[in-house]
Amino acid sequence: MGNLVPIATTTLVVILFLFAATFAIKLLNGHINTAGMLETAPDRPIDPERLLVLIGTVLAGFGYFSYGLNVGAKNGALPDLPEELVTALGGGNLLYLSGKIFRTGRII
Repeated sequence: MGNLVPIATTTLVVILFLFAATFAIKLLNGHINTAGMLETAPDRPIDPERLLVLIGTVLAGFGYFSYGLNVGAKNGALPDLPEELVTALGGGNLLYLSGKIFRTGRII
């Protein structure tokens, strides 16, 4: 049973890498519509708070993935989120909402 853990880990890493590569190829080919993802309107510049949340979310995902590889799963469950990661994501979302309120004067 102990010999299956490295095989399962390697398989998971390969599958996630292939998923990320497929996503990147479709994104670069234009099959995934990203219009309006970083700006409020087509004639407006990129909103920095949206870019911050996008980068923060991607970095948090990579951080949790590497944390999970280092810590390892116990009893087939994912490891708990580190307190620092939750704080960083919450702070990034707070900055996003603050920028949105500052720019538009409303939340929705």
